[in-house]
Amino acid sequence: MIKSYFVDGDKGGVGKSFASRCLVDSFINHEVSGMPKIDKLIVIDADPMNPDVVCENGYQNETVNDIHLIGLQRPIKSEDDWLNLINELSETQINETDDIRLVFSLPSAAGLYITESVLSLMALMNPLPIWVMGINASSTNQLESRVGKSPMFYQQGVILINMKHGAGKSFEFWDKSRIRKTLLSGEDYVWTELELPAMMPRAAELIGSMPLHTVIDKGTVLGSGVAIGTRTVAQTYRGIVGRKLAALETSL
Repeated sequence: MIKSYFVDGDKGGVGKSFASRCLVDSFINHEVSGMPKIDKLIVIDADPMNPDVVCENGYQNETVNDIHLIGLQRPIKSEDDWLNLINELSETQINETDDIRLVFSLPSAAGLYITESVLSLMALMNPLPIWVMGINASSTNQLESRVGKSPMFYQQGVILINMKHGAGKSFEFWDKSRIRKTLLSGEDYVWTELELPAMMPRAAELIGSMPLHTVIDKGTVLGSGVAIGTRTVAQTYRGIVGRKLAALETSL
């Protein structure tokens, strides 16, 4: 079985990369999160300017918890980039026997290049868009524009409310928007909302682009550069956020 998650959102700062890392970790930590045990996890960092999910300190090719993890940097700046990437994945990484998940960490403009041709190739990957919602009007407006441009791709999806931005009135623009009512009505679209818990700001800063499982492993090694306090925060947080994100598997 193949499922794909496209983590998208408005301009930098809403938490797309952080959300992608949390999603990847929820599959790695499946015994705790409740995610299914899969064979292969493919992480695609499509940011041409600032790849910080698949990078020197981020996800790379390795086997973690008996899961074959593959990290790819594939910048997306056009329709052709999408077509080439999907063809590459189909020819080299995807098969009919393994249980596979793909996590795409997208730059803010990548979704603009999803055309009918791209959609036709994506269909076999069972795509689910995840929109990391920001507190500014532009985040809501961008999502409404994307849905209008590619209604088939956005037929179902998940709004991820990043709680690092605060609660209550922080997301007031989204809460009162027309597009929220449209997507969550369950009539023409099938969308849900999910909260992404906030990590302690200092710990998030110290961890940076490092995968949570790496933080936890290094935290047991003297002189690794990862303090025991940071390791403890990472271990606690990955359990909390993983159980939250496990709900995504029922959204497809």
